[in-house]
Amino acid sequence: MTSPPRVVVTGIGVVSTVGVGVDHFWQALLDGQVGTGSVTLFDTGDYATSVAGQIPDWVSDHYTPAPLVPVGVTPSRSESFAVAAGRLAFQDAGLDRGGLEAAGYRPARCGVITGMVTGNRPAVEATIHRIRGGEDPGPRLPQPVSMSAWPALDLGLRGLVRVLPMACAAGNAAIADGMDLLRSGAADLILAGGADELSEAMFLMFDRLRAFSPDRVRPFDPARRGLILGEGAAYLVLEREEDARRRGAQLYGVVAGHGNFADAHHMTAPHPQGTGATRSIRRALEMAGLGVEDVDHINAHGTGTPANDEVEALVLAQLLGRRARDVPVTALKSGLGHAQGAASALEAAACLLSIRHGIVPPTVNTTACDYDIDLVLGEARRTQVRVALNNSFGFGGNNCCVVLQSAAEPR
Repeated sequence: MTSPPRVVVTGIGVVSTVGVGVDHFWQALLDGQVGTGSVTLFDTGDYATSVAGQIPDWVSDHYTPAPLVPVGVTPSRSESFAVAAGRLAFQDAGLDRGGLEAAGYRPARCGVITGMVTGNRPAVEATIHRIRGGEDPGPRLPQPVSMSAWPALDLGLRGLVRVLPMACAAGNAAIADGMDLLRSGAADLILAGGADELSEAMFLMFDRLRAFSPDRVRPFDPARRGLILGEGAAYLVLEREEDARRRGAQLYGVVAGHGNFADAHHMTAPHPQGTGATRSIRRALEMAGLGVEDVDHINAHGTGTPANDEVEALVLAQLLGRRARDVPVTALKSGLGHAQGAASALEAAACLLSIRHGIVPPTVNTTACDYDIDLVLGEARRTQVRVALNNSFGFGGNNCCVVLQSAAEPR
């Protein structure tokens, strides 16, 4: 029986609170930069915190796809994040400016999958308020699918466009979906990732859940007090390895496996034994043809909430056993904030960069970890990373874990 084709990552595009573009993003992570600060997008006076990961000085109009400029349609904040990250990913993959056709790809076989939580909801709400006030609502009513349709239009991708509202696991879920489509032959190239913007509606929800930290995110720290929201986007260009090598593309790594199992326990709390998370990790490794002994690095979900961190640390300690203190773990929401649907896509990008450069970024803000895991603290750590596990555990029991592997590793 023929094994399915390997799916590789040939381009990365990032819009984050610590930098735009893969190089700025990576250097900021290694330097331990913190991208959270005061919110200016809306009034936070009634909430438990006024802090979030807000991308500064962003101008959405700069990212309007050329076909829409003549009709005066401009993207919402989150849609512009998606367009910008998509452009950067295609540039990084060597596919911009006609590169798609030059590489032998038919646009009708190339698509976009975007994970999201809020997406363009703030733009929808603003339109509703204009209508209620008797104002002109503008030339369009934003729809959730626009989160993928905008980058598809911008890049000339005429295949499937899909959005996955899978809570905090959405970015990983988009990458997993793209992997499956390429392996099955249903598509030839997929731009997969996540994008989200800060929303007052989400601020209200987390405030009512009493999930906010008042100042900073401290994953796995005994003094942790909660999460901080963020925004941004990240996309990966996914291709079959044979096609990528034929066109001489760079290979960041292989999307080797994924697992997606629900807790079926609670709408906002993880299962106390982490059953869904455990099954998701095991399935991702099984699909990759690997075992826990092969994992060199783990990018934790690491929200900084008391419940999530305790369960995730328990799951990792049980799965890794004696190796729990030997596998470097990092939690990047400490510096980026929780970028919602973009979170695990940003973290997948970081995993691939760790594989390429042999270095794991630190978990910032955390000063102590009393769990049985090897949390990277203080400064980045040099270590060989051949296999990285990217964890993502969301509300409603949505768990999705992705295994990323060096393309130099044999099948």
